[in-house]
Amino acid sequence: MIQEPDAKQAHHDFYKEITKTAYISGVVIILASAYAQYLFGGLGLVLGMLVVYGIPILITSWFWGTTIIRRALRNTHAAVRFGLGFFGAFTVLGLVAATAVFLVLLSLDPAALNLLNKPNPVLHISQESAWIMVWVSVLIVGPAEEYLFRGFVFGGLLSLLKNRHWLALSFLSSVLFAAAHLYYAVVYGVASAVQFADLVTFGMAMAAAYYFSGGNLLVPALIHGAYDATGFLGVATSSGLGATLRGLMILIGLIVALALFIDKTRKRRTVRRES
Repeated sequence: MIQEPDAKQAHHDFYKEITKTAYISGVVIILASAYAQYLFGGLGLVLGMLVVYGIPILITSWFWGTTIIRRALRNTHAAVRFGLGFFGAFTVLGLVAATAVFLVLLSLDPAALNLLNKPNPVLHISQESAWIMVWVSVLIVGPAEEYLFRGFVFGGLLSLLKNRHWLALSFLSSVLFAAAHLYYAVVYGVASAVQFADLVTFGMAMAAAYYFSGGNLLVPALIHGAYDATGFLGVATSSGLGATLRGLMILIGLIVALALFIDKTRKRRTVRRES
């Protein structure tokens, strides 16, 4: 059954509150580092990773890293259940949202949708580079982005608002997560709203796993890394294999989401009968 952390536990979890100045500074640095790759093209993989992830991780760790890391491995079993379950449920929600955005654009500016036929620049790489990015996704991108956007951005918002309004805060932090992926807007223009709908709902799924596990980052990092890796695996091997593995992840997530829903419904009925 999904239960929100009680007041005492929430106070313990967020006993070291982040200051508004540190939080705003951290968010600005995260976004500035993400955008730096567009201002200074040709950085290369290693230097690009250092700029986009290394600098903001170092600075946000200085601001609030002890609190983030201390909870990163907490309640792993719960994080797996909620991580997979919310991933499956929010993937469906993301598909619905993306479809709605697509239909709105189709009615307002059909020509804009032609931009969606352009190849994703992130996946427009050689097979050798794709294999490298499979491992980079799992070992660097997933952990780094979860640390920054769930650990610092979302966790910091929870700290500032004393662990209240988690759903609204997950949405806000996920909008910032989507905003860091500026290249979609550069490549696809207004049609990028379709991709951004997916990014926001994915971010909310990972935020929910983080929240209901009390701050676990290991599971969201693994899910995030594996999800990104399937895209590159489709380039390294075949698009069919990448799509199949991503579909399998979503199917497992939906099964877990259904199990969580059934368990919650059953426990509610038990409580009603006993009362």
